[in-house]
Amino acid sequence: ALPPSAPESVVEHVLRARYGNLYALAGDIVDEETYLSIVRNNILMDVQGDDILLQIFSCNVLQRTSGDEAPFLEFIQRVCSERPDAATGERRRVKPGCGGFGIRNFLTLFLSIEVSKASKAQADSWAAGDAEAASHYARVVELFTAQLDESNPVLTFISDAVTAEGEALERGDLAAAARHEAEKVASQEALQHISSKYKDLMAALRQGRERLIAA
Repeated sequence: ALPPSAPESVVEHVLRARYGNLYALAGDIVDEETYLSIVRNNILMDVQGDDILLQIFSCNVLQRTSGDEAPFLEFIQRVCSERPDAATGERRRVKPGCGGFGIRNFLTLFLSIEVSKASKAQADSWAAGDAEAASHYARVVELFTAQLDESNPVLTFISDAVTAEGEALERGDLAAAARHEAEKVASQEALQHISSKYKDLMAALRQGRERLIAA
């Protein structure tokens, strides 16, 4: 959440970006009222095949003071889209369970936590008059953000391939299932490559700062 003292222009930009990102993900699958509810209730949303996945976080558990890291509860609900079943023409039934929450959101959650921590460290460094440390943490934020931007299209492709593979198996099309499995594996390897690249960049950044401090 933005602090109460945040400039109105910043608030407007963040809100516009939030709705824009959601619409880019789900399009017209949900209506305006649903979009408003998702943002107002801080619900994390992902699209997996024909379904929308909603992830709802509780307040932190065992958090004694604001800003402390603490465990939390999360609830996941799979919501079927309006698309009718190709065989029956009826609305598709809700699948049992969460079915494995969207891989994109797991990475987004992890990176957002790291970005938040680095942003706080950057602000603290500026407040302490440590320009070198502030520059370091700004670079950390930049790298995590770049990793997310590069990973997102690959994560979407993996999610779509997993869904397509499952649907092909359901209808007994083994050739199509094998093709989608190969696409999934290739995309997972591409994601590993991206992860390794940014891990190395982050390690080099950390080692460079350690050498600077030791000098």
